[in-house]
Amino acid sequence: MALFDKKDKKPELPIPPAYNPNMMSSQPMSAPNPNNFSSMNMNEQVSNTPANPFDKLPKMDIGNNLATLPAENKLNDKDHTELMTEDIEKITESIISEKWDKINTELKNMTEWKNELSKQLDSYKKKVEDLDNKLSQTQSAMIGKVDEYNKSIGDVNVEIQAMGKVFEKLIPEFTNNVKELSEIVKKHK
Repeated sequence: MALFDKKDKKPELPIPPAYNPNMMSSQPMSAPNPNNFSSMNMNEQVSNTPANPFDKLPKMDIGNNLATLPAENKLNDKDHTELMTEDIEKITESIISEKWDKINTELKNMTEWKNELSKQLDSYKKKVEDLDNKLSQTQSAMIGKVDEYNKSIGDVNVEIQAMGKVFEKLIPEFTNNVKELSEIVKKHK
């Protein structure tokens, strides 16, 4: 259960100092020395630190620095607004121009792609029409051959029936002739 107890204990985080723009240092801040960290116990809370670390920094009077600004920076508000408006217009125009060029390029690419697809689609339509025509021609040829075979079979059937009728008439006469011949042969013997 000792593992679960460690989760309940959360270390207190240090509170960052409030930012105060009036406190400016003329000296560069030095990096902390790593040797100092080894002597510090991280579990102890540092109580002797001031609430605001910037309190130790020397205070500067920035009022004198404002008076030394060049006269060029003292522009009229109207002139400053006009310059900002012109800059904004130029930036806006350049952004719009850039976007417009991209859109035109993409539209040209899409138009070329559409034209290529149209050509391919027309090619496929022509191929399908050619196949349809060939299929129709083949079907017509097959129907013509079937009709021709049907007519030929009909003609053969008619001829067979005609031969049957001829044989019906010839067979009785043939049998009579055979009988007569056999009688003649018997008499001559």
